[in-house]
Amino acid sequence: PPAEGVDAGAEPVLTITPHHLDIDIRDDQIILATRACFARPGFIHSLVSFTVSGIVINTLSTYMDYLVRLNGAPREYTGIVGGSFQVVIMISSLIIGGLCDKTRAYYSVAIAMLVIGAFGLAECGVSLNADRGNDMRLALVITAALVGPLQPISTELGVEVVYPLSENTVLVIQQLFSNLLSALFIPIFKELKDIGIGEDESGSEQPEYTFSFYLLIVLHAAATVFFATFNGRYLRYEHELQKKEAKEQNKIARDIANQDDGNASVASMVSFQPSLLSGAEGYVSSEFERQPLVTQNQLV
Repeated sequence: PPAEGVDAGAEPVLTITPHHLDIDIRDDQIILATRACFARPGFIHSLVSFTVSGIVINTLSTYMDYLVRLNGAPREYTGIVGGSFQVVIMISSLIIGGLCDKTRAYYSVAIAMLVIGAFGLAECGVSLNADRGNDMRLALVITAALVGPLQPISTELGVEVVYPLSENTVLVIQQLFSNLLSALFIPIFKELKDIGIGEDESGSEQPEYTFSFYLLIVLHAAATVFFATFNGRYLRYEHELQKKEAKEQNKIARDIANQDDGNASVASMVSFQPSLLSGAEGYVSSEFERQPLVTQNQLV
């Protein structure tokens, strides 16, 4: 892990008194927090995964009305598909995020969803034709299920590699980069919508946003390739294992100490019994010695 000097001032200082709560936030707080996080191997991979997921979700949400109504579908479809898009993101994030919290397989799940999510985006790009409106709506919902969970998984992965920095610090940085780059990409996505429009060599007409979706797919694929080079350590998980091991060792030490105390008590009891027995024997023998002798004449 990085030296403590890198973490200096990375998080706000919280001071709690019986009647007062004070939070000291520096002017360069976000810069120090970003520097501390980037100093950890693997954090930039979690940031890239989170950011590309945000770009895809924000871009599809921005142009949801156009994509849903390709084949002249009524405006009500926009609300239905758009609402389903967000609900599926939440449900899939809860399910897959919960499984990852139990297994700690953040990297494996994230790389799998990045790969499969690229195919979902490709299906959206293929379904841009006006006669494939139903396919587009289905592809949007599937893409939501595949790309949406990347954000909570990437956040947890980032928390693992930057420990002991807090989850709030990681989430603030990831949200900042995701929203900033989404705001930059969405206008570019629109500006490139007319590139390649017209008939291709096979005589089929290319719809709007074809090249834009190609660019989005390439961006997603590049993020997947980069994420595959993840080299971070699960520092939070290692800390939890160390605490668990120390707790088990303390329990074993207490059990051994209790067992030794029990053996000592048994030994003292055993050493005490012969003394009682010898005293009793002495008492019996002394009583016997004080009895008068009975002779044969007395018996007669």
